[in-house]
Amino acid sequence: MSVRIQLDDPHAFYTNLDFISGRIILSLTNDENVSAIVVKLEGESRTVLMRPTGPQNQQQLYGRQNQRNGIAMENHKILYKVNQVFPSGQNGGMGGSYTLRAGQHEYPFRFKIPFNNGCSDPHSQQMGPGSGFAGFGLGGLQQLQYRHVKRTLPPSLTGFPGEAEIRYYVKVTVQRPSLFKENRRNAIGFKFLPIEPPRPPKTANEVYARRPYVFQAGLASYAKKSSMFKKKPAQLSDTAPKGEVDARLPSPAILTCNEPLPLRIIARRLNDSPEHVFLMSLQVHLFGSTEVRAQDVVRTEQTSWVLMSLTGLAIPLGSPTDEIRKETLVDTSLWDRIPLPNTVAPSFHTCNLTRKYELEVRVGLGFGVPGEIQVMSSVLPCTILC
Repeated sequence: MSVRIQLDDPHAFYTNLDFISGRIILSLTNDENVSAIVVKLEGESRTVLMRPTGPQNQQQLYGRQNQRNGIAMENHKILYKVNQVFPSGQNGGMGGSYTLRAGQHEYPFRFKIPFNNGCSDPHSQQMGPGSGFAGFGLGGLQQLQYRHVKRTLPPSLTGFPGEAEIRYYVKVTVQRPSLFKENRRNAIGFKFLPIEPPRPPKTANEVYARRPYVFQAGLASYAKKSSMFKKKPAQLSDTAPKGEVDARLPSPAILTCNEPLPLRIIARRLNDSPEHVFLMSLQVHLFGSTEVRAQDVVRTEQTSWVLMSLTGLAIPLGSPTDEIRKETLVDTSLWDRIPLPNTVAPSFHTCNLTRKYELEVRVGLGFGVPGEIQVMSSVLPCTILC
């Protein structure tokens, strides 16, 4: 006997309210007795963490069988749907037996992926009659002891093997009535990305991070030369420029995967100075933090992406004759064709995992004339959602 799952029109990923359908293909070399064929749509959010060592923690471990090895774990059944495809319309696992002839048998199935996770709902964890414990299996009883939140189903997560993962499956079990013949099982995984929640109407509001800059008046030196004709440093004005730089995102600060950054960088002067101010470098980094929770243990994992890094620039920011506090917008063509990497998953919050993002904009500024520029940097963090 062999059993496998064949999906209809497999997608690269599925999302909320999508239908996932296919066929269970059962191949028999001989006649077989079968009680039922059950198909399940499952999603699991699993976390495993080591407890920190120390005298207080060691005392807490004594007497707790599930913590004997200093390991904390949680496994949330965030998605659990059951469909019995044979015999149709009856409850399997009740001692009934049906003889299937040798050959190939096919049974179609179809599930609709829900919008929210189901581990907080006891009814969604029931496995039906015959599963024991008032309709709950051992996994269903385990869900009752966890703390749950009701949120949109989280995306698939596989970046932290052995520590945290979110996986989605279609599983099939061929139940056999004989105690001496084990049930046959098969499973196939699929990737899930949640549907984007409705966005609020667009407004002119922005979130921003602002950093001041202040240069020191004095000499600006050329690059060193190894000849007797080395040029003397040029004397700059006694009044060095000072001002501030904003990094701005639309409010609320939402970034969309595979789309360019809706970023604006604005510079303004705060004093009168005859010196020019230049944009010398620009770096944009995305930092992701994943909070992993298992019982009373919490750990935060950091991930980073370099979205852009430009150096050797000499782009003027306004003019010395501009009015004080006049805003100068940096040309957005420097970054408006750079999308977020496709490895960036959406922000999410589920029972034992939370992912957030922060955007960091690093600006290098200088003043003087090309070749005689003093450089400083300013870091502008912005919290974002994806």
